[in-house]
Amino acid sequence: MTCASCGTAECARLHGRRRRGDIKDLSTGEIFKELPILRVRFCAGATASLVPAELWRGRATVSSVLETVAHVFRDGVEAACEWVAFAGTGEPPISRRTLRRWRDAVRSRVIGSALGWLGPRLGFHWSENEDLADQLDTLLDRLTGVSLVDFRAVTGRGLLDRPARVEDRPPARSPARRVPGRLLPDPPHDPPSEPRPRGSWWPRNRRGPPRPKARKGGSDS
Repeated sequence: MTCASCGTAECARLHGRRRRGDIKDLSTGEIFKELPILRVRFCAGATASLVPAELWRGRATVSSVLETVAHVFRDGVEAACEWVAFAGTGEPPISRRTLRRWRDAVRSRVIGSALGWLGPRLGFHWSENEDLADQLDTLLDRLTGVSLVDFRAVTGRGLLDRPARVEDRPPARSPARRVPGRLLPDPPHDPPSEPRPRGSWWPRNRRGPPRPKARKGGSDS
């Protein structure tokens, strides 16, 4: 992490310590307690959290999520949900919706994004023609905490975190400048009508003399 003001991390100072407990390893059912999390403050006043490399989303580890998704690729969502329930410690298993969300996150954030930087450093190449679950198991065997920390230091995000996107905004429209020697655009096909004085849009109604009124009590004799 770097400071937005000075552009380095040398100004970071310890701001506080936190402990996060009940971190579950889905593959073994092991519960990690009192996981240390450090809070640092930069010279610009912003704070940041330094979390362990294996921690993701507060309640699961990166390696256990990847192993669970490997079971999803190999056996499907239903079988992976039962596998998580057998490895648990009596707590409710991961929902099927969460497993599908993890599967999509691994496809887009790990396979489609992170492996572009992480693969060459681990000597690993992903292929869509080979079994997805076996390749994910191979990646787990080569993945270490140091590689996770290096990936976070370079990219500014965790392995399973969403990549930062810069929204493509259309450029501001500015009036076209007149260039000397360039002809003016052709006039429109239907030029506007000439301005007329008020009241001259419709022809005047020329009235004749008023009609004589009929007398009461009958017609004239």
